[in-house]
Amino acid sequence: MTLYKRSLVYCAGNLGHLHQYVELFLAQPATYTSNRRFILNVTMCVTSATAIAALCVLSGCARVETVNTTEDLMESKTTMEYMFSHPMLEAMYRLGVEADRRFGLQLECKSQYHLKPFSASVVQPIEFHEGKQHPNKGVCRYRYQLERCGDSKVYNALFIADSNGEIPTPRAYHPGSTNAGPQLVQDAMMGAVARAEARSGLKDCKTFYVFDMRVTEPAHNVVEKETTFRGVWNELWTFSICGKMVDVPMTFIPDARGGGTTYIAGQ
Repeated sequence: MTLYKRSLVYCAGNLGHLHQYVELFLAQPATYTSNRRFILNVTMCVTSATAIAALCVLSGCARVETVNTTEDLMESKTTMEYMFSHPMLEAMYRLGVEADRRFGLQLECKSQYHLKPFSASVVQPIEFHEGKQHPNKGVCRYRYQLERCGDSKVYNALFIADSNGEIPTPRAYHPGSTNAGPQLVQDAMMGAVARAEARSGLKDCKTFYVFDMRVTEPAHNVVEKETTFRGVWNELWTFSICGKMVDVPMTFIPDARGGGTTYIAGQ
């Protein structure tokens, strides 16, 4: 069976916490079956101290550590190195390629794929147990860009920790660059889908998915009847409904007392 090779080049030096290049050569059947094999050539571009820390993580000499917030994550060098280690990058790559196929994007592309991680955030507190290489508790979200054949798309992935400390389970998340967290997206999704369905005119359609989410207006203040709403932002969510692309404007209004965020779909 014909094999072809793609290479994925990654440099995370701009993250500040991790400095490494990873070159991933993918040799796989043209049908992209489960028989594909990966040949990895990892070149570390880190300081000697960082290299030792990364080796410690990969060799399983983990330590007890709890990361409760995204701010904690950014301050934890060891956790950041783990979260952008090869297994995480490989999982993101696979999810991105699968999403491309599901969306019908770049199906004939044979060029080099570039994976550019943008950010990582804590969805649920992450906990490492002593003696375990992988976390045994928590959920994190990755945002990354997949470039191929002169085009690119922003994807997101969730990694769910295994209670036994095995490799986290990767799951594809809605693509795009929404500013809303997973819980807010979940809360707003039903209203957004209803608006998209109404706009599409395809009430009996059972095949729909989120194709993109993007910020159209960053956080700003809105004054209505002498009341100031601070931190309001606008987004555009795009749905594919039976092959028809439908845009739904979304407005998010944070509560001034910190009680949550209100959303308005379709205005």
